[in-house]
Amino acid sequence: MMLTTRRMPAPLEAACATVTLRVLSAQAGFVTGGTALIEVSPTEPATDLRLTLNGADATAQLAPAAADGTRRGVLRGFVVGENRLVAESDGGQAVLVVTDYPTEGPLFSGPHLQPWSVTTEANGLGPATDEYGNAPSHIDYHYLSSRTESFETYDLGNPPRPDEIATTTTDTGHTVPYVVRREIGAANRGIFELAVLCDPDRPWSAVSPQPGWNHKLWIYAYGGWNQMWSQSSFNELARYTSVDDTNAPAPNINVFNDIGLRRGFMVARTTLMQSRTNSDPIRAAESLVMLKEHIIKNYGTIRYTFASGASGGSIMQQMIANQYPGILQGIIPMSSLHSTWYLPGLLNECRLLERYFTQVSPTLWRDASQRLAVDGHRSEEVRDFFNTVFDTHAVGGNTPTRGTGLPDEVVYHPIDNPGGARGTLQDYQVNYLGRRPESQWTASEREAGRGFAHLPWDNTGTQYGLRAMLDNAITVEQFVDLNEHIGGVDIDNAITATRTEADPQAMARLHRTGLVNDFTNLDTVAILDLRNPEFEDPIRSHTQFHTWVTRAGLTDAHGHADNHVAWIVPGFATGSTPTDAAFSAMDRWLAAVEGDTDTRPLAEKIAVNRPADVVDGIWSLDGHRTGDLDDYNRRFPSYGDATLVAACGDLSAYRTPKPQLKPLDRADYGDVEFTDAQWERMRRTFPNGVADWSKAGIGATAAVPWLTYRHGPDADSLFD
Repeated sequence: MMLTTRRMPAPLEAACATVTLRVLSAQAGFVTGGTALIEVSPTEPATDLRLTLNGADATAQLAPAAADGTRRGVLRGFVVGENRLVAESDGGQAVLVVTDYPTEGPLFSGPHLQPWSVTTEANGLGPATDEYGNAPSHIDYHYLSSRTESFETYDLGNPPRPDEIATTTTDTGHTVPYVVRREIGAANRGIFELAVLCDPDRPWSAVSPQPGWNHKLWIYAYGGWNQMWSQSSFNELARYTSVDDTNAPAPNINVFNDIGLRRGFMVARTTLMQSRTNSDPIRAAESLVMLKEHIIKNYGTIRYTFASGASGGSIMQQMIANQYPGILQGIIPMSSLHSTWYLPGLLNECRLLERYFTQVSPTLWRDASQRLAVDGHRSEEVRDFFNTVFDTHAVGGNTPTRGTGLPDEVVYHPIDNPGGARGTLQDYQVNYLGRRPESQWTASEREAGRGFAHLPWDNTGTQYGLRAMLDNAITVEQFVDLNEHIGGVDIDNAITATRTEADPQAMARLHRTGLVNDFTNLDTVAILDLRNPEFEDPIRSHTQFHTWVTRAGLTDAHGHADNHVAWIVPGFATGSTPTDAAFSAMDRWLAAVEGDTDTRPLAEKIAVNRPADVVDGIWSLDGHRTGDLDDYNRRFPSYGDATLVAACGDLSAYRTPKPQLKPLDRADYGDVEFTDAQWERMRRTFPNGVADWSKAGIGATAAVPWLTYRHGPDADSLFD
C-alpha cells in the first residue's frame, strides 16, 4: 500500500529505459544491517539482467523471474555507509546510492544516549554480541489449543496432534492451523517481538511468504510513562491502576492476540514504543522504521500498518503519525492523550497547585469546589493521581534523579554525581532540544562541565483560575493570591517562588520538531479514537478532553477533521486491545484507501474512504452504535485541567506552550472589579503581561516532518 505524500521521503528506486531498480525493504530510504529486499524489473523480459553491489556481481542472490520478468531477492553485502547498487539490462543501467546503517542505529534520532543498559538476557536472547545490545533473534512456536482455547507451546520435536490445534480462516480466505511463529530480536538498542500464523514445517522467505499472513501489520503500543536509558523489557509494563492501588498488575498484553492473529495479521511491538519504558516518539518512530524493514526482509512486503494503544501508547501513535507521517497508515488511540510534552507541564501544574492549596494559602481554599474550579478536572482525585503516581522510582516524571532505570551510581545527583544520567524528558530528548548555554548554568552544570537540556515549559503569563474567576466560582482575592504565589520550577524540578520562563530557542525547536503536537501532518492517517467514559476509568490520568484537543487541532490545521472518528464505549477496559468492531472498522477503512487508485492526495483518500458506518458516537462492546455525538457529549461530558481554565476553554492553548504576552488591561476582565491594591499585585505578578492565547506562541512554526538530528538540535529535513 503506497501511502506517499509530499511530506514523506521518496521511495528508494531508480529507473532507465530498460530496467527499474527498487529497494522494497527501505523504509523512508533507510537500509540497515547489511541486507535489503531488492526488486529488479526489466521493461521487457531479459536474459542479460545483471545486478551488482559495490562492483561485485549479486545477480545470483535474486530469485527466478516472475512471469513479467521481475526478480526479487534479499541482497546481502551492504557495508555501513554508502553503497553503489546497479541493475543492468539491454544496455541500460539503473543506479542507486544506498546508505546502510548499523543494526543498533541511530537512523535519525542523533547520537546515542550513554550509558545504556543492555537487557538481551532478560528478554530471552542470551548474552549480547556487542555493547549495543545486538543479539541473534529467538524464534519459537505456539498454537491455539482446540481443547483449552488458550495458546500453548508448540514443541517442534514433539508437535501436538492435528486435532489438538484449532484452525482459523484469515480475511484473505485461507484456512490454516492456528499455529503462531514468534520472533524476539534486537534493533536500535531496543527489543522487538512479533507473531504471525505459520506452518513450522514449511519454509518462509520475503520472496516466498506463507499464505497465513495477510501482509497487514498491527503494532501494539503500550502505555505508561518513563524515560529509561535501557533496552528495557516487555515485562516492565505499567503497574498502576489508581491512586489507592499503585501495585496492581498490568493487563496481560502480548503478541499472542487473537483479534489480529485469527484474521491473518502480523502482531508486533517494540520496547521503544511502549511509553512505560520510552516516552520519546522520535526514538519510537526510528524503531518502527527498523522493525518494518526487518519484517519486509524476512517475511515479505506489508500492505498497510496500523497501531493501537492506550494512554502513553496513544501519545506515541499521534506523535509518530505527525512527526514521521507514513510509518503508520491508521491509529487507534485509546484513552488518548494528545501530545508528548503535555504531561510534563501538567505534572508541574498539579504539583504547584497542590503546594499552593495546602501549604501557601490553605485558609483561602477550604472549599473543595473552588479548588476544583481552578484545577479543571472532574475531581480532585485526578490531581492526586498525578501527584502520587508519577515522579516515583517506578513511574517517570520531571525529577532528574529518578526514572532512568540505571544503577544509582550512574544516575544524576546535584552534588554527588552532577554528570550522571538525568531522568527528565528534556534530558532524554537533549538531541532535539539542545543544552542550556553557560550563562544559565547552575553549580551542578558547572561541575559537570556541560549544560543540562533546555526545559521547554513556561508559565510566565498563565493566569491560573481565570475562567473560574470570570464565572464567579472563585473570588478576585483568590485569583490574585493564586497567581501571586503559584511559583514555578527550576532545571532540577525544585519549586521556586518565581515562575518558569522557557528559552525562546528551546521553544522554537519544540515546535519545529513537532514535540508539541500541532496536527499539521495528522490528516494523512486514519484515526479512530476509542475510550471508555472518564468516570469508569481506574487510571485517573485518562481525561476525555484530549479527544477534542485532537479534533480541534485537525480542524484548525486543515479546515476539517474528516479523518478523525471518536467512539466512547461504556464498559471498555482501558488497557485492553481495541474492541472487535473498532479493529474491523480500521481494517475496512485502510483497505478502502488501499483500493483507491485515484491520483488525489492521500489526505483526501483517507477522508472520502472512511466507511459510512464508522462515525462518532456511543458504541457498545459488541459493536452497536447506541448514540450519536450529541448523546456522547450529553451523557459523558468532558472536563479539562488548569491550563484550559486559564485559557478560558481555548483548546489551542495546548499548541501554545509559551504564549505571547499582552499588557494587563482591566477591560479584559469584564465586570470583575479589582481594588487598586489587587491590581498592583497583578502588575507585580505579570510585569511583562499575561498570556494572549489568541496569537501563535513564541517560536511557533509548523512541525517539519522527517527531521534528522545527526548534526544536532537544529535538525535537517530528510527532504533536503
